[in-house]
Amino acid sequence: MPIPTTRDELIELVASSFAKLEAELDAEFDEGGPELADLACTDDWSVREVLLVRAWWTHTVVDWIEAGRRGEVPVTPAQGYGWSETPRLNADLVSASGGESYRAVRTRLKRGFERVQAAIEALDDEELLEPGAFAWAGKWPVARWISINTARQYTTARTMVRRARR
Repeated sequence: MPIPTTRDELIELVASSFAKLEAELDAEFDEGGPELADLACTDDWSVREVLLVRAWWTHTVVDWIEAGRRGEVPVTPAQGYGWSETPRLNADLVSASGGESYRAVRTRLKRGFERVQAAIEALDDEELLEPGAFAWAGKWPVARWISINTARQYTTARTMVRRARR
């Protein structure tokens, strides 16, 4: 999946990836089969747990952007975790979820998507597309961070859900 280089490309990529994931989640499911939320998906996670992790990353990238706009440098990816520890971070997110309902996770994922759309609109082109606009983003433009933590996450989740449904 190429990294978008314009605002319009980013908006289209994030929106279309989310819409495809939503369509997959909303598709009819075989009568009498297990609930989609409980299907084993990947890494011993259910569909609900995969979506929970995706929701966290979606909200978190917006949190980083908001911190950067306030002149702060957020800890990335999260306090107590380095980038090489994202598998542990994701597993800890699942463990800490406390059995959050599938409906609540879907709602949180949708709200995260809406926050991302608003964040993209709020950023000017320099903040969104230029490397170095925010210290936390390093040498990459914020559009890259948004793409990786939303569109790419939605696409991989959709693939996992499709596989689980088969």
